Amino acid sequence: MKFGLTSETFRAYVPLIVEEVETYVKNSPLFSAKKGSVDLLGVIPELTIFTASRTLQGKEIRKGFTGEVAKLYHDLDMGFTPMNFMFPWFPFPQNKRRDAAQRKMAQTYMDIITKRRAVAARGEQPEEKDMIWNLMNQKYKDGTVVPDKEIAHMMIALLMAGQHTSMATVTWILLHLASRPDVV
Repeated sequence: MKFGLTSETFRAYVPLIVEEVETYVKNSPLFSAKKGSVDLLGVIPELTIFTASRTLQGKEIRKGFTGEVAKLYHDLDMGFTPMNFMFPWFPFPQNKRRDAAQRKMAQTYMDIITKRRAVAARGEQPEEKDMIWNLMNQKYKDGTVVPDKEIAHMMIALLMAGQHTSMATVTWILLHLASRPDVV
């Protein structure tokens, strides 16, 4: 993944993040009033899923991500508890939701990879080169091509990592902005 996580790509993400946040605030009914309060515990995860998917995973992925994907992500994330690590196979309700979310998200990525492989087979170039494209063109040290299923799973892991770091960063920024109405 390091080939897709360079200083250059991170700089290119800034306008994409700004665009995602502005679009979210403009289109969300939560921000339609001139003043009031918003449940940030609900807004931030959804917004960071949108920004992480747009920057790390590309426009095509972002177009398919809706509030439903934020819920799938939540179900997946809730599968990471100490009990789940001890008994990942046990049919706890959160394990069932985790597994269903993982299958649905992995299938979304697999469908996109399949379409992209067909485009590449025709000799066409992608609209933009994102992390999926990067991984589709990588090999392991032993020369083995990275299998599509592993790419899909890596993309889920990348989304989770992007979500968690973004959540922490956004929460910190919003807390500081709340204390500075003059900056807001």
